[in-house]
Amino acid sequence: MTQIILTEEQTKVLDQARAKVQICDARGNVVTFVDANERVSAEEIAEAKRRLASPQPGVPSHQVEAHLRALEAEWQRTGGFDEAYMRSFLQRLRSGESA
Repeated sequence: MTQIILTEEQTKVLDQARAKVQICDARGNVVTFVDANERVSAEEIAEAKRRLASPQPGVPSHQVEAHLRALEAEWQRTGGFDEAYMRSFLQRLRSGESA
């Protein structure tokens, strides 16, 4: 992986940003954007690496998509719900009960 090391000043600008940051080359041409609100913390990276190294099987994307579709349908049906209801709904969905 290619790495670019920011100066202390550049790091401060990025850390203080509350929206997208435009990244330009030395001539001022836009190279890319970095969304300060979507930055990943060192803890999140470490957790992702730990999970990748785990022998536990992952969740297939088709199952994740099916659950998201079911949650969306339930949200529309009920007009919204809280986290406790969502967890209960997903538990019933996973156990094969009609949610």
